[in-house]
Amino acid sequence: MNNSCQPRPVICCVLIAADLEAASSAYCDWLFQSVTRRFTLDEDSARAIGYPGLAGAAAAGLANRRGSEWLLIIEAPDATPRNPLNTHGWLAQEILVEDVDSLVASLSDSPFDVLRPPADLDVSDRIRASQVRGPAGEILYLTELKGPVPPFDLPRCDAPVDHLFIPVLSTPDREASLGDYQVLGASEGMRFDTRISVVNQELGLPLEQRHPVATLQLKGPALIEIDHISAATPAPSGLCLGTACIVLSANIDSGPGTMSPSQGPFQGLTLQPRTGSAGEHFALACSSQNSHTI
Repeated sequence: MNNSCQPRPVICCVLIAADLEAASSAYCDWLFQSVTRRFTLDEDSARAIGYPGLAGAAAAGLANRRGSEWLLIIEAPDATPRNPLNTHGWLAQEILVEDVDSLVASLSDSPFDVLRPPADLDVSDRIRASQVRGPAGEILYLTELKGPVPPFDLPRCDAPVDHLFIPVLSTPDREASLGDYQVLGASEGMRFDTRISVVNQELGLPLEQRHPVATLQLKGPALIEIDHISAATPAPSGLCLGTACIVLSANIDSGPGTMSPSQGPFQGLTLQPRTGSAGEHFALACSSQNSHTI
């Protein structure tokens, strides 16, 4: 991705939308993003995100007000709708915001459906968040950090709506999924039980019900959250609307199974596509010119 600011452990989220213009406009008009480029997805980039059939699709890169790209939207009108709250796979994008209460109040007539009002999280009263559903059916956790949250290393917010800093996964097996990402961790994953109200609401469970969760601190101010949701079902097969792939910074060696696109959104990167235990797609990426983390 073309980032003008300090690289992040979570490089970008790939979002599949039925209507590229409508999805892009929603993020620009309501979440303070801007389109930095429009392009046709190349074959290598399509393979890198786990969906080679998307080669030739219309796409756009979106950046926050600091000019830092973090969202890639790809148009696929025939993709299958998916509800991330009751199926396994990528559950949500947790996005850093400056003022969650003001932001959510402004979304009443927007393409973003507010599922849960802003509230302090069960894990810490320094984290305040609201959960919304976006124009492609994706779930966003709009999250304001009111101070340090030890032992986590979390980013500082520098824009009204900044960037994805915690990809959230729904899985039938917390330990297997944690193993998929452990290579990226700065330390061992933390395991605990916590309330996930938006999931409980969708599944008809008591709002106070707790679920087994793991968090993995990445090598930088970002986490991966892994939610063991026993009542969820496998996602529909094939290409679905919503969050399709997360691209993560890692040290990888070029060789079989890797690719270095000469054009497109991942030009200059070496990528290794992977599929996780919950069926989710993710890609590990590093600079093509050297072995250090980008």
